Amino acid sequence: MKQNLKILINQQLRSFILARLKNYKLNRINSVLDKSIKEFIFRDGKRVRPIFFLLAYSGYSRKKQLSDDLIQTSLAFELLHDFLLVHDDIIDNADTRRGKPTMHRMLQKALKQPEKIGKDLSIIVGDIIYALALEAFLMAKAIQTNKEAALHIFLSSTILTGAGEFIDVLNGLSPITKVGLKHIRMNYLLKTAEYTFKSPLACGCVLAGAPRTEVKKLLQLGEFLGEGFQINDDLIGIFSQSKKIGKSVLSDIIEAKKTLPLFLAYKKASLSDKAFINKSLGNTNLKYSDLQKIRKIIIDTGAYARTKQAINKLIEKSETLIDSLKMHTSQKQLFKNYILSFIKN
Repeated sequence: MKQNLKILINQQLRSFILARLKNYKLNRINSVLDKSIKEFIFRDGKRVRPIFFLLAYSGYSRKKQLSDDLIQTSLAFELLHDFLLVHDDIIDNADTRRGKPTMHRMLQKALKQPEKIGKDLSIIVGDIIYALALEAFLMAKAIQTNKEAALHIFLSSTILTGAGEFIDVLNGLSPITKVGLKHIRMNYLLKTAEYTFKSPLACGCVLAGAPRTEVKKLLQLGEFLGEGFQINDDLIGIFSQSKKIGKSVLSDIIEAKKTLPLFLAYKKASLSDKAFINKSLGNTNLKYSDLQKIRKIIIDTGAYARTKQAINKLIEKSETLIDSLKMHTSQKQLFKNYILSFIKN
């Protein structure tokens, strides 16, 4: 089912973007602008956000088939993601995204301009992609009150995600001794949970005409899932391999990200290990051998095991909440399987 949804989403994504860019005559305005947007958006991705939206909608809708306009509406969540990635890569000074050059690197090379020009233009491209996300959302053919309520959730989520990014940048500037667990959790709930889980799940539920009580449950579910996913992603970011995650495994440490596994490790680390962590965070000359030592500290202090426990607890809460949902029986198990497998993997 999820593979079928991804195929449908990719088909609609391609036709929607090609039609909109042609309508705005972007190729005539600037061929590099037109080509860069297409190249970035059409890269292979998981498409989890539009899939979450469609699964939530199907769980409550009386319609048995997903219409083209609804699938086009789901694109709003993917395009919002692309917009955030473009800007996030500028902030992180990243070189790769989904295994290929980031937008600002792509523009810098295509136009043969200095790095600053590539970043400046990339900000503009990101803004265009966000406008396309809003246009996709408006494709929904639904009861007007439901459409307005869903759009409000979508916009609120975007604002709160921005606030989460703001906090994330500030956390990166602060020493780890000044960042508490509440700051880390706030970042998880705002930067990840809002637009990846809460918004697509709740919007799908609202557009399907589900009761308000169900919408509240899906918003809560989105918090559990978002926090669990991001904690797991932080572990992957440290313990995985660059080719598997599409970016350098050194990036989170170089960017001085204050993650749960690192926070827990620091609390239990020896004075010498604390000094090493402090020295490593934000170090642009970080080596792979340094990362290996940080991995060992995380494991030896029990931080790895405690992080896994936190993830499992959030998965259990998610399972319990999903079981209480009043979704169609035929859709509920599919919804549960996909949602939980995504977090666990």
